[in-house]
Amino acid sequence: MSFLDQLTTDQRDMLVSLPYRVGMMVSQSDTSGGDESDDLEMQTLSNLLDGYAQEVFGAETVQYVISETVSRKKDWPRWAEQISSVEGDCHQAIDLLSEMVDEKEVSAFKNYLVEIGESVALAFREYDASVPVWEKLRIYYLYYSGKAKAAKRKMQYKSFDEFLNISFAERRALNKIAAALNTIYI
Repeated sequence: MSFLDQLTTDQRDMLVSLPYRVGMMVSQSDTSGGDESDDLEMQTLSNLLDGYAQEVFGAETVQYVISETVSRKKDWPRWAEQISSVEGDCHQAIDLLSEMVDEKEVSAFKNYLVEIGESVALAFREYDASVPVWEKLRIYYLYYSGKAKAAKRKMQYKSFDEFLNISFAERRALNKIAAALNTIYI
């Protein structure tokens, strides 16, 4: 019996839908890549969740949640329509988990949600070489600013290539998700 069995139906639905809805929120935050980017990001999200569900790792909470997320694939279209509540549900999920599992498990859950969102963002590069010079300067500034923040916090930072795969809109969505989870996204 997992801790999920102790939740109400609504709590359980909210919690197990979050990994999928976080990925959807990031994907839908940027429409510049059109259907091609949507398809690639959705395939990445599906593959990532499938992989996490089959993986055995130290965080039991994440294992239980993502395994159920994948087993309920038939609910994904309905969940995709519920992304407007992701931030509030992130707050609620952390409060709920904090009452039921230890802090290490809560931290792992937060990290996996951010990782899922970032992986979806990395799936398709919306930037192209034709951006104006002022936009390129802004991109370089943001990259090196983020790199400095990461170094200050002793965190690993993305390569410039990875950074370019995450659009401003996706970065904004990832920051909103991280803030809702009371964590940091750099």
